Amino acid sequence: MSNRSRSLRIAALTAVVFGALSFTSSVFAQDKVVRIAAVGHVVIATESFTGLSYFPRNNGVGLVDEVAALMADADLRLGNLAAPISTRGTRKQGVDNDRRWAFRTPPRFAPILSTLDFDAMLAANNHILDYGPVAYDDTLAMLKSLKIGHVGRIDEVYKRRINGIRVAVIGFTQPYHPDFQSHHDIELAGSKVDALVGKADVIVVLVHGGGEGREYKHVRRNKEYAGREYRGKIVTLAHHLVDRGADLVVGFGSHMPRAMELYEGRVIAYALGNFLTYGPFDLKMPNNLSAILKVDLTKRGTLAAAKIEPLRLTHPGVPHPDPRHWATKYLRKMSRFDFPDSPLVLGMDGIVEIKSLKPSKVRTAKKPQDEVDVVASDKSK
Repeated sequence: MSNRSRSLRIAALTAVVFGALSFTSSVFAQDKVVRIAAVGHVVIATESFTGLSYFPRNNGVGLVDEVAALMADADLRLGNLAAPISTRGTRKQGVDNDRRWAFRTPPRFAPILSTLDFDAMLAANNHILDYGPVAYDDTLAMLKSLKIGHVGRIDEVYKRRINGIRVAVIGFTQPYHPDFQSHHDIELAGSKVDALVGKADVIVVLVHGGGEGREYKHVRRNKEYAGREYRGKIVTLAHHLVDRGADLVVGFGSHMPRAMELYEGRVIAYALGNFLTYGPFDLKMPNNLSAILKVDLTKRGTLAAAKIEPLRLTHPGVPHPDPRHWATKYLRKMSRFDFPDSPLVLGMDGIVEIKSLKPSKVRTAKKPQDEVDVVASDKSK
C-alpha cells in the first residue's frame, strides 16, 4: 500500500453518468475536471527496409478526420509514437529482437499528428530507434516543431495546467537505450511517480511493456515477454505505480486491446491496441480492434467519468469509428475474464460504470499538496 495516497470519495465510485453528447459525472458536477483521451500505437506511414512502402495518398490529408473528431472534446490527447520520423539514419541490425521489421516515417506525413491534435506522446519503445540516434533526434525535433510533447526518457515529464488542474505525464519502457526510463526496476519506477506527488494534481503514466503476440491476449500476473524479450511484470508494475501516486496508467506493447481494471479507484488500461498503423501490420481479429479511452479526472485525481470510443482498423491500418462496438464487446469480455474482482464494469455502449466498493478497497489518505507550481505548458492551445 502506498505511503503517499490520496483522498477518494467512495460515493463517486458507485455510478458514472454520461450525457448523450458528452459525458459528465453527477457526483462531481461542481468540480472542474481534465478530460484525457489516450490511444494506442501510432505509425502514420511506413518506409520499410524490405522495399515496400506504405504511404497515405495526398500526404494523409483527410485520413484521420473521423477519429480526430472523436478526440476533439478532450483536454489532453496522448498516444505511443511507434516509428521514427526522419529521412536519415542507418537501420539497426537485429532490430526488434531479431524480427524482420524496421520502420521509418518520412517527415512529410508528420502533419497527420497535428490533425489528431496530440499533446504528448510516448517516444521510447522498441521501434523508435530503428534507424539509430540521428533519426531519433530528428523525431524529437519534429515533435517539438509541431508543439507535441514527448516522454519516455529518464526524468522527462510533460507538464500542463488544464482547467486549473496541474497535470504531469511520464513514460516508461524497456531499457532499449541508456537514456530511456525503464520499468524493469519496479521500485525505481515507483519513485519517479512518487517524486511528482504534491507537485501535480493529476499524474498520468504511459507504459510500453507487457506481452506481445496472440499468446498474450490475456493479461498475466507474472512475467511477460515479446518473443525472447522480457517485457516486465505488468500487473505488479501498474499496481505499484498507482500505489505511489499515479491516477491513470495506460499501457502499450500488445498490438491488440487488453483488459482494463480499476485498482484503488484508478483506471488501468493494459493496452489499447493499434490506433493508426499505416504499414505491414497484422490486422486479423482482434488486432483490427482499437479504442480511444476517455477519462475525466478531478483535481484530486479521482475518477469522475470514463468511456471508450470503439474503433476498427481497415487495411493498411486506418482507424474508423465502430458503430457495432466490436472493440467494446471484446474489451468487456477480456476485462471480466482477467480481472473478475475489479469493480470496473464496461457497458455495451462503452460507458464505464463502477460497482460499489468497500472502504478497505479505496485510498483514504489525502496526498500532500505543494505550494510550488512546477507545471508549465509544452503546447499552447
